[in-house]
Amino acid sequence: MNDWGSAMVLEQRLLVVEDDVTVARALSRTLARRGFSVATARSCTAARMLSQTFDFAVLDLDLPDGNGVDLARDLMEAGRVPSVIFFSSSCDLALLARARRLGAIVMKSAGTSPILAHLNTLSSDSVAPQSHVAPNSKVRSFPASSLRRSRTR
Repeated sequence: MNDWGSAMVLEQRLLVVEDDVTVARALSRTLARRGFSVATARSCTAARMLSQTFDFAVLDLDLPDGNGVDLARDLMEAGRVPSVIFFSSSCDLALLARARRLGAIVMKSAGTSPILAHLNTLSSDSVAPQSHVAPNSKVRSFPASSLRRSRTR
C-alpha cells in the first residue's frame, strides 16, 4: 500500500532475446513505454546466464548460438519464465511448428502491435502493465556470446 491507501502496481518483468541490436532496442523501448521492466540478451548463452525470473519472454527463433525454441524450453523447465512469444522472420517450417507448441508466433514484418496484444491477453489474469510511458521502467542489455554462426539468406 502507498501513502494514499491504494495497492502499488508491480512492473511485470519481460525478457527479450534478440541478436539484431536495432530490433532489440526498438522492441525493448516499446515494451518499457508500456510499463514492462525489460531485460535484453543477444544470445542463448547470455539469456541462460541471467539469474532472475521473468513474467514473459519475447524470443527470436534464429539466434547466433542456438534457437529460441530450445531456449524457451530450457527457461520454462527451469521455472524462469512461464510464457513465451516468438518474434521472428524465420522461414524454417519445422522450427516454426516446434515454436507454435510453446507459445505464440509473431512475424517481425507484423511489427510490435501483435506482441502487445498477446502480452495483454497473457497478463489478463494478473495486473496489466500501464499503457503510458513509465518513467522508472528499466531496459538492460547483455552482450552476445562471442560465438557467431554465419547466416544464409
